[in-house]
Amino acid sequence: LTRVHRARSAWVMTFFVLQLGAIGLTRALDVPRLVLADWQAATFTLALRADGIALALWLALLIPFAAIWLAAPRAPFDFSAFGIFTGAMLLIAADGAPAILGAWILLDLALFARRLAHEIEIESAARGLIVGIFAALIFFAGALMNNTMLVALALWARLALYPFQPALPTRGADVSDLWSARAAPMLAGAALWMRWDALGVDPPGAWLAWLAGGTFLVALIWIWREEEPARAVAISATHALTLIPLAITFASKAGAAFALWLAIGAAFAFGFFELALRWRADNRNRYPRLLWFAGVIALAGAPLTPGFFGRAGTYIALWESGQWFGLLLAGVATTELLAPLWNFAFALSGTETRDPKRGEYAGLAILVFAIVILALAAVPFAQMLDAPLRASADAAMTRVIWTDDALGVIIALIFLLAPIIASYFLRGVARAVRPRPSSVATRLARWLDLVWFEHALMRIGNRVGLSARNISGIAEENPTVWLLLVGLWVAILILVAR
Repeated sequence: LTRVHRARSAWVMTFFVLQLGAIGLTRALDVPRLVLADWQAATFTLALRADGIALALWLALLIPFAAIWLAAPRAPFDFSAFGIFTGAMLLIAADGAPAILGAWILLDLALFARRLAHEIEIESAARGLIVGIFAALIFFAGALMNNTMLVALALWARLALYPFQPALPTRGADVSDLWSARAAPMLAGAALWMRWDALGVDPPGAWLAWLAGGTFLVALIWIWREEEPARAVAISATHALTLIPLAITFASKAGAAFALWLAIGAAFAFGFFELALRWRADNRNRYPRLLWFAGVIALAGAPLTPGFFGRAGTYIALWESGQWFGLLLAGVATTELLAPLWNFAFALSGTETRDPKRGEYAGLAILVFAIVILALAAVPFAQMLDAPLRASADAAMTRVIWTDDALGVIIALIFLLAPIIASYFLRGVARAVRPRPSSVATRLARWLDLVWFEHALMRIGNRVGLSARNISGIAEENPTVWLLLVGLWVAILILVAR
């Protein structure tokens, strides 16, 4: 076992060093775009892009990964996690529809392998793989036809927002799925939203606003029945991820910077949550509560966290765009979704007291130091990456700091700070309100899971397969059927020619 642990640690460190070396080499050589293949006849280009968005999200992906690995050295790290991180990094840097399609499918295959490696039920694993690949094909078709509705729907699915929640592990997910199987794909999906300007058209704002409102409502229904901390975090995080498409849609030039800060804030929140749950499992009951509190604060976008500017700016953009109902619903959803998380913090306690070791303290120090730097220097960090992100950061500062709309800033701060305070005092209500299995709320939550829809599709598929098998059996026994099929195709070709 010791030899296996050393080999695993060597693989992790090698992977981390290679990724950091690739990022440093890309930055040193100033290679903004690397063309891997170019099909001029089909106007397809397979390329990778190391722009400011890619560099920022790569760092947001690797720093918490290194911190968690140092702070929880006994935690397992299998080869499926290598695939997830590789797929996420490629999808973050993918340039063009073919490259995005390839990296997208690689990421879904890695997620499928992780589900199988962690012995998650095969039905859940197959469901996630089907949803992910189907969304990738929708994106590719939308990109080829320049259909913004299809592209927006596919990118919505990449974030695993409702009704595409099976795209990431849900049933059977464990603690380690918070970072590797949720934060990494989330950052990759956020990168695709941040590059919406490459399409040259505006996103479907009204349609996305309605879809976001429905996602908020579904998350509110689901959170009250959830008793597992890891799954409760995954449900609560949907309200932060839903703000990313809204920021791109309604914040115009500042949308990329707002979405970047929202994604980084959510990613670090996942890191704190996973570290708290792992330390709880090792009976280090002195710090898990503080780590959980830090995760809640980072997820809520409180001041002095990376998500503060992103959340405040998105609220201002919603106010200025006349999306008052969406702003109100976002505030209510934040309040209701954070309330159960406070209860998990008070429940984090072990049976023994064991202080972390120096290496474990080092991992925690890296995580805290990174989030403090990104919170205090969010704008300079974005401005030093590249010109497009610098322009977006300047536009974001104009919307939040150097603005004449004082009322909008005040309203945004109210909707940002009030849910954090109110959710803390509502934690008792959240603990007391537990719907019974036969209650209307529980039945509604099960209906919104769309499992019934999946079963209906399975029944339809089985009937179609049975009918096709019967037809093929008849065709094998009677050659006349084949002659009729040939005649039908000849008639179709004649009609098309005319």
